[in-house]
Amino acid sequence: MRKYNKFLWIMVGVLVVVMIVQFILTTNKKPPYQQLSYQAEYIFDYATPVTINDSVKLYYANPSDLQKAIDEFNKLTPQEKFKSYQQMFQNLSNSTKLSFVPVSYDSTATIVNANTLQFNEHSVVDGIITVNGSDYIVSMGKVGMKLDNGSIVTFRFPNGSKIISVSPTPTTVENSVLTWEGPMNLSFPEVIYTK
Repeated sequence: MRKYNKFLWIMVGVLVVVMIVQFILTTNKKPPYQQLSYQAEYIFDYATPVTINDSVKLYYANPSDLQKAIDEFNKLTPQEKFKSYQQMFQNLSNSTKLSFVPVSYDSTATIVNANTLQFNEHSVVDGIITVNGSDYIVSMGKVGMKLDNGSIVTFRFPNGSKIISVSPTPTTVENSVLTWEGPMNLSFPEVIYTK
C-alpha cells in the first residue's frame, strides 16, 4: 500500500471527531462540508509525552448539515471520544509497528457562523519521541498526507534546544519553531534535537 493511502495521518486532515460525525452523517456519499483550514501544533519538551493542539474549520453549504454535525458531536461523551482517539492510535501503532499511547484527550466544537463549524482538540500522546543518549528523536514512522491550502503544521521545541536534523525541510524556521505550510505532500517530520 502506498504510504499516502495506508492511513490518515493522526492529527492532520480530518480530526477524530470529524471522522465520527462524517461516519454518522454520510454513508457512501460525499461529505456535506469543505475543509477551510487546518492547524496542528506539536509541543515538545525534554520528556517523551507530546502535547498536541489542533483545529479544523469546516464549511457547510447547508446550515442544517452543520446543525446535524454539532448535534451528533454533542451526543458523544468524553469517554467515547477518547476511546475513538485511542483506537485510531492503536491502528496507527499496528500499521507502523511503533507504539503510540494517548494519555489524555479533549475536544470541542464551536459554531463560527451559520455555515462554519470549528473543531478543536487538545491531547497528550506518548511514543512520538524516543530518547537515545542526549538526543530526542521525533518520528511517527512512514505515514504522510496531503496538506491543502490553509493547512499548517507547527513543531515547537524548548527554548534553547538544538535541532540536529529535520526531514522534510520546513517551510519556515524561527528560533525553536518549525512550520510546514500547505499545499504540499508531507511525510510526518522526523526531527532530532537535544538540550
